[in-house]
Amino acid sequence: MILCTSHFDLTADLKFKWKNRQTEHQAARAAMVVLYVIAVICFFIFLHLFESLFLKPERLRSKLRRQGIDGPSPSFFLGNIPEIKNIRSLKSFDEKEDSIAHGWSSNLLPHLEHWRYRYGRNFVYSSGTVQILCITDVEMVKEIGMSTNLSLGKPAHFSKDRGPLLGLGILASSGPLWVHQRKTIAPQLYLDKVKDMTNLMVESVNSMVKLWETIIENGGGESEINVDGYFRAMSADIISKACFGSNFYEGKEIFQKLRALQIIMSTATIGIPGFRYLPTKNNREIWKLEKEVESMVLDVVNKRIKQCSNEKDLLQIIIEGGKCLNKDGNSLKISRDKFIVDNCKNIYFAGHETTSITTTWCLMLLAIHQDWQTRVRSEVLECCQDRTLDVETIKNMKTLGCGA
Repeated sequence: MILCTSHFDLTADLKFKWKNRQTEHQAARAAMVVLYVIAVICFFIFLHLFESLFLKPERLRSKLRRQGIDGPSPSFFLGNIPEIKNIRSLKSFDEKEDSIAHGWSSNLLPHLEHWRYRYGRNFVYSSGTVQILCITDVEMVKEIGMSTNLSLGKPAHFSKDRGPLLGLGILASSGPLWVHQRKTIAPQLYLDKVKDMTNLMVESVNSMVKLWETIIENGGGESEINVDGYFRAMSADIISKACFGSNFYEGKEIFQKLRALQIIMSTATIGIPGFRYLPTKNNREIWKLEKEVESMVLDVVNKRIKQCSNEKDLLQIIIEGGKCLNKDGNSLKISRDKFIVDNCKNIYFAGHETTSITTTWCLMLLAIHQDWQTRVRSEVLECCQDRTLDVETIKNMKTLGCGA
């Protein structure tokens, strides 16, 4: 009995050791398979990155060189960003601090002026992995501007790096989607439609001027006013009323969020691969504001739909355009909600910044050239007298219309 028991224990022990070795062998094979798969994945990721970061940009630049278009040599990954920063830091301004320079491009974009003199009127440079073709040849600019080819569209990085601001709206889209958006929005910005907005503009400007008068009275007849901020508020008020109609108070809140989003994104670097996906402090704030803007716009839209409103403002036109996305067999790869949200953002940028900056620049030039300021004031007093400003009155202002 003792011998039998010992033989049984020995056999069981051998079987146990054999199973352990078999398990270890299987685990080793599994580990090798996992490592092999990881190695293959890493290899293909490397090939993809090498293709997108080096080969593709180099092929593009090579095609342009064969056409006689050259430019500064980019560094890997960062492109010409370090050189741009270096040129800006070395740029010395010849103008005095209290003078107005009309040749603003040499001050704000000295790298473009530097490369234009070095490589010619047309050249290519790189912002990260984004290749940028800069064209200053007037005839070529005209030719491009008159082209109706849909393949000549917006850069892809507009909807990627600037996605939270522009999305796939009319300012960032191309092809059939752009055509649909233009057909939807453009008719609402024709001259006869803009004429109907004159009362909104006059109302907003009068409110701003009355506020200035109050500030001056409280200051004893003299006060320093930072007009830039007021012009931003005025243009936002006009667009809110024109775009959102009866919901313009909510529209102004949306624009305030968009303004905050714009300020944060102005410090972001364009063209650095994957940077927009990193959970940095700025990116987290950008994602938060983007969600808030989307939620606020859709709240206004849903209220408008439930009310069955007869308003024919820009918001209503965009809502109707969102319902016809796939009409006539066109498959436009964008949802109704995204179509509405992105185009509301684009309307803000199309009108808000341009209006406030142009108005500020106009007043600054009038302040510098006071003879023209006197002529313009006399014309306004003569044409308006005690009447409220309207479209017909503006037509009769020849001096003020010189800048149009």
